[in-house]
Amino acid sequence: MLESGIYETLTPDKCMTVGDLLKELDLEDKYFGILVNGKKADPDTALSPEDEIVILPYIAGGR
Repeated sequence: MLESGIYETLTPDKCMTVGDLLKELDLEDKYFGILVNGKKADPDTALSPEDEIVILPYIAGGR
């Protein structure tokens, strides 16, 4: 789904960081925009099972 340019919404089932989640999903070396509860996050952002994580692939375009 990520390769298609459609975003994926995830809810973690345990406490981890964004970096841990990306590693678990085999996305750690990819370039994505990460939102946690609607706010921009970085790899050190802590996650909990109550958080909503959105992984967006970066897109290029424009003039």
